[in-house]
Amino acid sequence: MGGGFLSRALQEASSLLHNVCGTPPQGLGSNFNYFLADGGNAITGLNVEITFAEPLISASNGFGFQLNGYAQELAGAPSTTPNWQQYVVFSQPGDRTLYGIIDNWSGTVPANTYQQVINSESTITTLPKANQIPAGAVINIIPTFSSTNVITGITYVYTPPGGQAVSTSVTLTSLPVYGTNRRITSAYESPISALTLNIVGDYNAADGRFTSGSGTIVYTANQPLTVLTTEPSYTAFQDGTGETANTVYGKLPASNSKTITQTWGIDSSGSPRLGPATHGIPLPIPPSAWKAKQEKRRNAAGVENRSIEEVE
Repeated sequence: MGGGFLSRALQEASSLLHNVCGTPPQGLGSNFNYFLADGGNAITGLNVEITFAEPLISASNGFGFQLNGYAQELAGAPSTTPNWQQYVVFSQPGDRTLYGIIDNWSGTVPANTYQQVINSESTITTLPKANQIPAGAVINIIPTFSSTNVITGITYVYTPPGGQAVSTSVTLTSLPVYGTNRRITSAYESPISALTLNIVGDYNAADGRFTSGSGTIVYTANQPLTVLTTEPSYTAFQDGTGETANTVYGKLPASNSKTITQTWGIDSSGSPRLGPATHGIPLPIPPSAWKAKQEKRRNAAGVENRSIEEVE
């Protein structure tokens, strides 16, 4: 047995004991949740489901459900390998549209080599009300895996209360490399060895403020997953999301299960809205937000022009 494998096994065995009643050092809420892993092995067959027992109501800065996947930096892997993969479902203030966004990064934060390789937005559905996910709704974030355990795409699913599911699927090779006209290739794809789920503000380091919301997060994978209080040492990126909120997550017992269910809710006092682990990488402002800003400017300019005409 290799020393690296033994070290990983001991780390996760120790974490299992610690996690019987343990929580992440920063707490359980906002942009800090448990990590799930399988001893450094690739995670496959992943489906993360968010349910809503109470409506999630945003008072400011929208909401985002961020599935954050972490890869190992393996010897000989291309420098373009995404060590941090974000698959996000979000909605912004005043907008009834529910979007999906892929935000993948290569490099590592400790070495200051991290660079964005994918940033792509898609539309999932239109919500009944802006700033709200109704009680009884369900959101699923489902990566697509190749025969070599690499994530090659994503499917976002929204099921309204008592209604039919709607979904949007994206294949990574259909997307451009960030900031270029080149297409994504296998050099920009990777497996993941750990994951975490955060319910936070929409993007750009937004601090989400929720007045209502509770439900469950159900993690399902092909492999039994163990619960860790921090990002494992064998994954490369070593940082997390920059968005925050007054969300809280339920404690998890020591686990070695293919299905793990966790509760989530909101803290009416406004806590915990925690800060970044290292730097905290913000989700970039998406195209829909830039478009909304341009429309507001045009509308404001139109009002100003009409006012001038009325004075004249």
